[in-house]
Amino acid sequence: MKVSKLSIVHIIIVSVLLAVFNFAAYGQIGNSISGFVFGLNRQPLENIEVEVLDDLNRSLERQRTNASGFFSFNKLPAGRFNVRAMPFGTDYEEQIKSVEIVNISRTTSQSGGLTTGGFANEQVDFNLKLRKGATGATGAIFVQQIPAEAKKLYEKAIADLKDKKEKEGLQGLRSAIEIFPDYFVALERLGKEYIQKGPAGNQYYEAAQILLTKAVMVNPRGYDSWYGLAYALYSLNKYDEASAAVNKAIEIYPTWSEALLLSGVLLRQDKKFEEAEKAFLKANENARVAIPDIHWQLALLYGNDMKRYRDAAKELKLFLKAQPDSKNAEQIKKLIAEFEAKAEKS
Repeated sequence: MKVSKLSIVHIIIVSVLLAVFNFAAYGQIGNSISGFVFGLNRQPLENIEVEVLDDLNRSLERQRTNASGFFSFNKLPAGRFNVRAMPFGTDYEEQIKSVEIVNISRTTSQSGGLTTGGFANEQVDFNLKLRKGATGATGAIFVQQIPAEAKKLYEKAIADLKDKKEKEGLQGLRSAIEIFPDYFVALERLGKEYIQKGPAGNQYYEAAQILLTKAVMVNPRGYDSWYGLAYALYSLNKYDEASAAVNKAIEIYPTWSEALLLSGVLLRQDKKFEEAEKAFLKANENARVAIPDIHWQLALLYGNDMKRYRDAAKELKLFLKAQPDSKNAEQIKKLIAEFEAKAEKS
């Protein structure tokens, strides 16, 4: 069979395009960041939350270390990332490390000058330090003996959730809990998943309340469980119970900004304005990255409750700086002008 010159050229072009496409896709799919989290005496720390953030400090994924202290984030593009180890409920300090993924490229004679390459695997290990004044007495991580079948179902559920298979992931978590009703990490994770679905209906917040109440009974030092429980209760308008839960979270992890922010919201709800201000300011002081909601809540507090209009305008400006793409930017700018005008008159 004869092949025309045009057909040959077409085949070469298609082959080159496919090679380029495959290289780009390969780089996107194959990059990973993995490592281990250690505590005192190089002890591997299990169930430590580790988070990967992009160069704008937006959270991309969060997971827990396994029994060997290992974590792994896959399917990452090239670029700069921050990896954060968050040892909630322990005496260890939070730690952040920066990583840059650069895909290796090379030109081969076989590719006719085409640049080809493979994926990058970056390793980042954490050796956590004790917080100032800590003795290490509470540095141990909560440990359970998990039935093998329950653990298998949990791990499969986490993989399904990671792959956006929500239905399968939630069912897997429920099945793991059915086998082992005291399965702390499964209770906590399912509770948190329901909170994320919460705005669709109160039944999700109610389910989260039940799950996270059980979680804190199993592990009273589970910071995330206390915080999640507080949020679920707040969303159900159970403010007194929510305050008690968030205070427990702050007792365990005093500098966690999100818990301090929720505490401030609840204090403002209870008209304890000065205490709310202290909570918001402490949340802002301890925030590793800008949290726009802190400035928004301070603006509401100053403008509506404390009549400190100049401070309210300042906080709204900080809000827009932290969240410049806000859909309500123009209305907020008008509100800033109104607060500044009121400040001049007062």
